[in-house]
Amino acid sequence: MKETGKFASSNGVNTIQYYVYHPETEPSVKPRAILQISHGMCEFIERYENFAEFLNQQGILVCGNDHLGHGASVDSPEDYGFFAEKDGWKCMVKDLHRLTWFMKKKYPKTPYFLLGHSMGSFLARAYLSAYPDELDGVLIVGTSGSNPVMPAALPVTKSAIVVKGKRYRSQAINDIAFGTYNVKFRPRRTEHDWLTRDEDTVDTFEADPRCTFIFTLQGFLDLFSTLKFISDKRWPGTVSKELPILLLSGQMDPVGQYGKGVQEVYDRLKAAGIKDLGIKLYEGCRHEILNETNKETVYRDILEWINQHIDQ
Repeated sequence: MKETGKFASSNGVNTIQYYVYHPETEPSVKPRAILQISHGMCEFIERYENFAEFLNQQGILVCGNDHLGHGASVDSPEDYGFFAEKDGWKCMVKDLHRLTWFMKKKYPKTPYFLLGHSMGSFLARAYLSAYPDELDGVLIVGTSGSNPVMPAALPVTKSAIVVKGKRYRSQAINDIAFGTYNVKFRPRRTEHDWLTRDEDTVDTFEADPRCTFIFTLQGFLDLFSTLKFISDKRWPGTVSKELPILLLSGQMDPVGQYGKGVQEVYDRLKAAGIKDLGIKLYEGCRHEILNETNKETVYRDILEWINQHIDQ
């Protein structure tokens, strides 16, 4: 049971598309829990429908919004990869919270979890700082540790904006961000082999214009600014020590530095005193573990974790 709707973005310009996937139960039966998804870069919430259906079958409602510059939250293709004139990443975090507020108002006292994937995990981590008491648990999927490219990426992008403008799309900046992601994979069938071993998923991704656009320079500035914020040594201290957190990633995910970056995030949170903290790295899996060849195992692990935390 799929519901769609719209709300005004915090950037004051755009309208955000959101989706709610309801368990097929009687209207009077409330969901056991709610999982809100914060999707990744160059994708959209409808890519998660198979996962949502699985959780629906277990009585869990799934919701999520297409971020600014993504999916159905754009007015035209020219808006892909552009979020706001300034601080677009903060607007995306606020938009995530607007959906949380809407869902919690509709389903009060229902256990509420957030799952962030890739860029969506960066936004989810920023969300934890801005709204530390909203959630009953968070799943951080396909995230990154401290990125060695970051110190150079921000000033280079800012300089490019001065010359080319905020909406210019730079192949060079795109290569800085993603140019090495495919290096370890052989045979190299496509430019996106690093996403998953599932070739059908990769082919569908490459054929969809909602996935193949290059971010604007302002979009990259927002992406790099988010990474800078969550990589700051002070970030773990802004996260509630009482919040259950599970980090999930593929051991062959270049975004997570093949597990090293994810372990770094875990270690930083552990040192900050997070009491309920877990990590799981899936052998052989690449970036999109929810679309991997063993995705059913990942689904079950996530369900088990949510079930463990519903009544806490």
